[in-house]
Amino acid sequence: MSKSGLGKFIIGAGIGFGIGLLVANKPGKETRQDIKDKFKELEEKFKTLDYDDLKKGALNKLEELKLKIQDLDQEKLENIAREKIDDIKFGIANLTQSVKKKSAPIIKKIADELSVKIDSLNKEEKNI
Repeated sequence: MSKSGLGKFIIGAGIGFGIGLLVANKPGKETRQDIKDKFKELEEKFKTLDYDDLKKGALNKLEELKLKIQDLDQEKLENIAREKIDDIKFGIANLTQSVKKKSAPIIKKIADELSVKIDSLNKEEKNI
C-alpha cells in the first residue's frame, strides 16, 4: 500500500470509528471524549508508523499466500497422480481378468494335448 493509500486507510478507519461512536448509546460528553481519545490514539499510531515495517509485513503475507497456493497446487498434482494410479490399477485388473478368461480355454487345450501326448508316450514305453 502506498504512503498516501495508507494515510487514506487510517483516516477512513478514524472517520468510521468516529461515526460509530456518534451513533452509540452514550452521553454526548462521554462520546466526545471517546472521539478525542481515539483520534489522539490514531494520530500517535500514524506518527509512529514505519513504512518499511509495513512493507515487510505485507511482503511476508504475500510470501505466505504464495506458499499456500504452491501447497494447493502440489496437493492437486498429488490427487491427480493418485487418480491416474487408481485408473492404471483398474485397467491392469481388467486386463488380467480378460487374459485369464481368454487364455483359460487355450491353456486347457494345450494341457489336453500334452496329456494325450504323455499317454501316447506311456503306451509306446509299455510296448517296448
